[in-house]
Amino acid sequence: MRPLRLVMSAFGPYAGEQKLNFTELGDRSFFLIHGPTGAGKTTILDAMCFALYGDSSGAQRDGRQMRSDHAAADAVTEVTFDFAVGADVYRVKRRPEQERPKKHGTGTTAVRSDATLWRRTGPVADAWEGTVLAGGWVKVRTAVENLLGFKSGQFRQVVMLPQGEFRKLLLADSKERQVILETLFHIELYRLVEERLKETALDIKKKVEKVREQRKWILQQANAEGPEELSKRLQDHALELEAVAEKAAQSRMAAKQAQERLAAGQKARELLDEQKHALAAMTELEQKAPSVEAARQDLSGARQAAGLVDAENAVLVRRGEFAAAEKTLAARNAELKQAREARETALRNWAVEKDKEAERETVAREVNRLDDLTGKAGSLARAREELTAAYRRAKALEDTYIKAKASLTAGQSVIEEKTKLRDDAANQAARAYALEAACREAEQISNKRKNLEELRRRLGSIRKTFVSAEQTCRQAENNYARAKDELSVLQKAWHSGQAAVLAGALAAGRPCPVCGSLEHPHPAGSASGVPSEEEVKARQQQLNNLELYRDKVRNKASLVATEKATVESKVTDLENELGERAGADPAALDAAAGKAKQMWDRALRAEAAAASLAGELEALKIGEKTARERLELLEKELQDAGAVCKSAQAVVRERESAIPGELRDLHALNKARQAAISRRERLEAVLEQVRKAAEVTGQELVKAETAAAEAQSAAQAARTRAREAAELFGARLKTAGFSDMPDYTRAKRTPEQMQRLEKLIKEFDTDLGAVRDRLNRAVQRAAGLTEPDLEKMAGLLAVAEKARDEALQQDTQLRSLIKQENNWLKTIVALQNEIEALENKYSVWGRLSEAANGKNKYGLTFQRFVLGALLDDVTVAATQRLKLMSRGRYHLQRTLERARSNAAGGLELEVFDTYTGVARGVATLSGGETFLASLSLALGLADVVQSYAGGMHLDTIFVDEGFGTLDPESLDLAMRALMDLQKGGRLVGIISHVPELKDLIDARLEIGATKRGSKACFKLA
Repeated sequence: MRPLRLVMSAFGPYAGEQKLNFTELGDRSFFLIHGPTGAGKTTILDAMCFALYGDSSGAQRDGRQMRSDHAAADAVTEVTFDFAVGADVYRVKRRPEQERPKKHGTGTTAVRSDATLWRRTGPVADAWEGTVLAGGWVKVRTAVENLLGFKSGQFRQVVMLPQGEFRKLLLADSKERQVILETLFHIELYRLVEERLKETALDIKKKVEKVREQRKWILQQANAEGPEELSKRLQDHALELEAVAEKAAQSRMAAKQAQERLAAGQKARELLDEQKHALAAMTELEQKAPSVEAARQDLSGARQAAGLVDAENAVLVRRGEFAAAEKTLAARNAELKQAREARETALRNWAVEKDKEAERETVAREVNRLDDLTGKAGSLARAREELTAAYRRAKALEDTYIKAKASLTAGQSVIEEKTKLRDDAANQAARAYALEAACREAEQISNKRKNLEELRRRLGSIRKTFVSAEQTCRQAENNYARAKDELSVLQKAWHSGQAAVLAGALAAGRPCPVCGSLEHPHPAGSASGVPSEEEVKARQQQLNNLELYRDKVRNKASLVATEKATVESKVTDLENELGERAGADPAALDAAAGKAKQMWDRALRAEAAAASLAGELEALKIGEKTARERLELLEKELQDAGAVCKSAQAVVRERESAIPGELRDLHALNKARQAAISRRERLEAVLEQVRKAAEVTGQELVKAETAAAEAQSAAQAARTRAREAAELFGARLKTAGFSDMPDYTRAKRTPEQMQRLEKLIKEFDTDLGAVRDRLNRAVQRAAGLTEPDLEKMAGLLAVAEKARDEALQQDTQLRSLIKQENNWLKTIVALQNEIEALENKYSVWGRLSEAANGKNKYGLTFQRFVLGALLDDVTVAATQRLKLMSRGRYHLQRTLERARSNAAGGLELEVFDTYTGVARGVATLSGGETFLASLSLALGLADVVQSYAGGMHLDTIFVDEGFGTLDPESLDLAMRALMDLQKGGRLVGIISHVPELKDLIDARLEIGATKRGSKACFKLA
């Protein structure tokens, strides 16, 4: 980075606008920033750091603390910085949060922090900003970090070196120096190699452990110490299986023979049982023989009685016919009596109706008169209906007209209302874009405020932890220092005691084991309380333990401090971005965001509603035109309907004059006519009815007389047939052998009873023959058989089967066990082969991983090894300048020794003192020597980084103070080394109070202080 132009406004001690154009230096690459104390020399560096990262060069002040106290109330605090990175030119402008007077009224209002980064490469006018690369406080800082390759802290250790800060690169530990070098040289690839080797080795190791666990688990399942034991057990089980198989075959044969003997016994038992059962069945049938013989006799009588059933049924039929004929005769005589009475009544009624002839003629004339009036009444009714229809149509048209007129008026009102709604919606929709921006801003503020609240809570907890860690760290330091002093005293006493021990063994004339002298003029005396070697070692171990504990709490405190600084930085960034809203209630900001979202949503809905309302209005206007045209048409139709009503009313009056008033109503006329017709029809119907009744009753009387005579004849014939049937049945009864009717009745059986008797007899005869055959066969088959002992045979079979089952079970178990053991053995062999292959693989990858990840006596990782090589180049370049500045005394070099046994190594620095020939730590240098070594290291680092292809452009270095610690000769040597940088075209800026520098440097940036702020300008000799 090379500065080109810096513009400060109301910044630090500079009240107004201060412009510094670094291009005024021309070819000069070395200049002095000079001025009285408090005039604002460091502010120049602060402004550059603030513009780039948003904090000061010493990182001690934020933007709100940088506003000039001399500035006018309406002056804006901001910094604009133009700089070049290689061939590209950039501009960054940053404005901190601040207060400004309100535009209207009194008081002030907060102005939010803001920042913008532009690219301005190429010939551009000063007023043209360029192409925007980033906007926003944090985004600009991120973009600058990506552009320069530094974070704020690293920038202050390599490029802009404020008071005391650039010494950190020299005095940093190995871990801190690694972070800086990684950023400068971009060697992430080597760290990835470390991680990949570590991951690969760890993966192989896990696989080995997994396979070993599988092998162990299988051996546990097999209950064996190893595969040899399992193999031996498998052989033993194979031999055992041969014996068990032979035993199983023998037991199967014995069980089969016992089963055959039991089956033969069971067969004999079955034949003997069959003989017994057949004999019992024969005895049972012989006992049933008498009852079956009685059944045979009953069946014979029933068959004789069955032959007389037809004659008995004939008697019963004839007697029934005679009884029915007598009932029919009685009924016909009663019907004859009723017919004679009905004939007499019908003749009397007919005579009465014949006398009403005059009444029937009067009613007929009335019907004719009413028929004549019906036609006229019909015409009147139709005229009235036409009149009513005309009135109804006119009324309907009038109602339709009124409704159409009201609808038109309502539509016009709706059009007016919709027009107003559309205009309101359009006005509200016009604010949608502004409301969207306000909504998104409110949501961002709310989210940032919530994040700030969470970070503040976290920071409070971290600060408590930090205080506790600092206290623990101090306590550990004190304990370590006290133990170290005690060990020193103890070691001194032990050494003194050892001298006394050696002196006690001296003898005159004998050489001293230390110096070889034969004379011993002053031997050391014996001192009391000499500590033992064990006590010294124990105290040394205690000191080592305290050192380890001290280092542990130091690391913990360092981690907590880093976390605290990170969170504080985040809190500061958010507070800068939020401004006065940093103290606002998160709930209120959340509610404001929600309200803004609602307003934006309403505006979006209004935008849609406006379009919808526009369409509705267009349709409503078309409807209004149609309604107006329809209203005009209805008005004309209503006038025509009025004329039709008047014409129909005249026709009705004319037709009413030809009809009597009480009969003008068609309903009343029809009712009167219908009554007359009904009376005429009733009189005619009654006459016809009585005439037909007289005729019918005469006919019915003749029929009744004939039926009565026929019933008398039928009754006499039925009596004769019944007597003849009874005489025939009595003769056949005696012929069949029955003495009388009761004897016949006792012998009678129903067909079902006869079938049962026949079935009983037949079944008995069949069963008797079958049982006789069964008994003969059973006696033949059981001949010569004796009763077997089945219980004994079953017991012998059970014993044989049990022995067989036990042998088979043992055989099956052994076969299953042999198969399982065989599988276990195969699996164990395969796993052992896999373990050996993985261990061979791990022997390569594990060793590579350990070597690359620092598991060596130097604690040197692959990445740190590469960084060490780069640091060697840096120390070589730095030593060239340090040798000049220190008059050849000091050389910077890298050492592989570690500050602590558990610390990372490979990047520690030391100085070789040519005066003593001994290398020592850089922390042993004096203040002036440290300044010279730090300056040399910063310049050497810039040379090496610049020389590597693709490296960063370290074109500028600023040094703030430190020259006051040098003697005149050292100051001259340091200035000579800095001036040599001009050969490489690098810009060097120095801030110093040392007056001798004004005589050595011809290009100066002079700072002048006044009561109303400072002024700055370049002065070139």
